[in-house]
This record gives sequence, structure tokens and C-alpha cells, in this order.
Amino acid sequence: MSANELAIKYGTHAPEVILAVLPIDEASDIIRQQLRHEVRRELESEFEERIYEAEEDAGEWESRADSFECDAIALARGIEEAMKANSLEEANIILDRLKRDHDEYF
Repeated sequence: MSANELAIKYGTHAPEVILAVLPIDEASDIIRQQLRHEVRRELESEFEERIYEAEEDAGEWESRADSFECDAIALARGIEEAMKANSLEEANIILDRLKRDHDEYF
């Protein structure tokens, strides 16, 4: 095998060049490998982007869930405090404060 054929075989040449220099069976194997490599690289890149976006979305949802959890705990504590209040008037004040502080849920 000549130096030119070796360069073609192990280089990154266009399929037309490979087909012109090497026998068809060798050329088709090399072209097939090049295409597989190119497709794999493109797919990896696309999936890396999708994974990154999914991780960002998951982080946002986790943050929202934490916020809802904090709000739920605050509401539960406020309701418990209102239930333990000494008078109905004091309970109403506590519940009004809860309603004002967490108006997005009411």
C-alpha cells in the first residue's frame, strides 16, 4: 500500500477522494466509519444540550417545590397558631395576616 493510500485510508478525506484511490470495499468501510463517527458526534452534542436543558428545568421545578413547601409549612403553623388562640378575635387576626402574607393561595 502506497503512502498516498495510507494517508487516504487514515485521513479525513471526502468520500469522493476515498472512492477514487481505494478499492470499493475498503472505501465503503472507511466512509461508513466516518459517517458513524460524524453522526455519533452530532447525536452526543444534541443529547448533551437536551440533558443540560432538562437539568435546568429540574432545578427550577425543585426550587418551586421548595418554595411551595415553605409556604405550606408557614400556612400550617399559622393555622395551628390560630387554633390555639385565646379568642376568636385573635384567631381572625392571625388568619387575616396569613391571608395577606400568602394571598396567592386564597
